[in-house]
Amino acid sequence: MYYEISEASYERVQKAIEDINICCVTEDDYNEWEDIASSSIAAFIDDLNDEQLEMTCDAFVEYIEDTVKSDRNMALGVKTALERALNEMLDNAGVISEDDEQERILWKNAIKNSLLILKKAEVGE
Repeated sequence: MYYEISEASYERVQKAIEDINICCVTEDDYNEWEDIASSSIAAFIDDLNDEQLEMTCDAFVEYIEDTVKSDRNMALGVKTALERALNEMLDNAGVISEDDEQERILWKNAIKNSLLILKKAEVGE
């Protein structure tokens, strides 16, 4: 986890949350909308390099932990959606052929690290 998250990472999270609120009825149970939210999140993290990805995921974890007390459903939905988006990115990482192999390894490791940090996020499940 980065100790100092870039402003751009926080902006990506905010824009993703705004997109989720536009595309989803977040008042419904998060299981009803997290798949759509996953697509929203993926749009903001797909093209990031490994450092940007980790910082943005750290910013998402901060958002989740800050939101859980005021809106547990939203926090769980964002957490589940981010986890889905990261797992899909990891599944698709092997089919990306134009990337440098070293870059791909760093990127895959960033996804794996982000998934580990996300699993540790405290949402009182």
